[in-house]
Amino acid sequence: MKKTVLLYIIYGGLIFGGLFFFFTVLNPLVVYDADDWTYIGIIRKPIPIIGGWNPTRVFPEVFMPLVSYFGVYIIMPLIHNYCFSLTIAHALFSSALIALYFVVFSLLLYKKKRVSAPLSILYGILFVVLHFIMYIHKGNNNLLLLWSINLTCFYFYILSAVINAILVMVFMIYGGVNAFFHNTGIIEKILAVICIYFAINSNLFSSVILAAYVGTELIIELFLVIRNGNFHIKEYAGKNIFSLIYLVCWIASNLLETTGGRAGDIGKGVLANLIKTILLELSSVFIINIFITIFAVVVGIVWLRKHQQNSSAVIKLLLYIALTVSYLILLSASSEPTYIIRPEVNISVAFYLLLGLILAFKELVLINKQNFRLVLILAGSVLLLFIDPGKVFLSNNYSNISYEQCENLADDIINQFKSAEENGLTEMTLIVPSYEDEGNWPLSDFAGERIANTLYNHGITKSFISVNNYIASEEKNEYFGINGYGDNERLMEAFTQFPFLFNR
Repeated sequence: MKKTVLLYIIYGGLIFGGLFFFFTVLNPLVVYDADDWTYIGIIRKPIPIIGGWNPTRVFPEVFMPLVSYFGVYIIMPLIHNYCFSLTIAHALFSSALIALYFVVFSLLLYKKKRVSAPLSILYGILFVVLHFIMYIHKGNNNLLLLWSINLTCFYFYILSAVINAILVMVFMIYGGVNAFFHNTGIIEKILAVICIYFAINSNLFSSVILAAYVGTELIIELFLVIRNGNFHIKEYAGKNIFSLIYLVCWIASNLLETTGGRAGDIGKGVLANLIKTILLELSSVFIINIFITIFAVVVGIVWLRKHQQNSSAVIKLLLYIALTVSYLILLSASSEPTYIIRPEVNISVAFYLLLGLILAFKELVLINKQNFRLVLILAGSVLLLFIDPGKVFLSNNYSNISYEQCENLADDIINQFKSAEENGLTEMTLIVPSYEDEGNWPLSDFAGERIANTLYNHGITKSFISVNNYIASEEKNEYFGINGYGDNERLMEAFTQFPFLFNR
């Protein structure tokens, strides 16, 4: 037992180290746009706020600034670099959370699926690799499942999805939500309640992961008792009390979110957007790495040939996916249809798809070890990297620029504030690059006050310097080598081989 624990600790440590290297060196998490500057400096109350911009987005808006303050007050005194201190802090937190996600996946296989610890780690490595190669089509500017358009969305979507997925796998290990709360100690229960609270109050696109799992368990339980003629509402409610409490809280969170400022346009034009959203979701198969698609099709066909009987596990998986996709389609149609194909949103569906794919593959290997050779299909992804080679992944910032460019821009902005402070000014003119998006996004005209607040809150400036004038200068673009592209352009660049998915 001790050897097994040590094995998972070593595995987790290696995964953490790899992720930390990725998020600090290969594709750093960096502060760049107006949202990033906003949320790294303001800690919201850790409770839902009726009428707030996003009333229930508690988890990301609490932890993103907390991690930032850790970077400023713990790391920066050691390395004396504001921007990189923030990058290290966010990489530490993100790597730890995502590493836990990957380790829990292997633990799930070990605890529930009759594989040894070493084999569960081997399948876990496959799970990790699929997250990185899922959207590879060529040798440069690819997306990955752990990518986001900026640091803010990385917290809002990716990390929010990760905590929901971790909870799902933990509950699977114990046999369900109710089984978990009946068979664990008080400390585990308290930790679970805290995590569930943040999972519910994270992001609507992400919280559906756990909601789909709980909903599926309730639906199947209801179907079984009705089929057996044993349905009594009090008995059903008592047996599933923890799941029902969770579901009520999740629904309440959805309703509360409609009171927020961000929800002002949500719900308008849903029917008009619904068909487009569905078509985009159906088209998303073309966005997936072709070799993953082939691998999934082959595994699926071979698995079906070996399993003629209906499997309850398959029914559950299909329900997980169906509930998740249905919810995401409605949510995207009510806001912006192209959300449905963004990696930050798609991770909610991809989690269940990859879980099912690896479980099916594992079953085939148990039947015949020779089936493990099917994994060689994925090796074809290496060939894709020779097509237009370059920087493999898109950067985690709106302009797809290097970390050095982001840091130089941040330093330039900071120097403008410090210069104003040294000259005894209380107001200043902020000069930033010029962008094509409306309002000069990602460094919009309102970014000045947000940056001023954050620099003051972080102690970078000793006095608050108000921005009374804002200039978008193309000279800054030339100086820092920054183009003027925004969000939509970034996504279209990534999917140039699928232009029918976007409207220019």
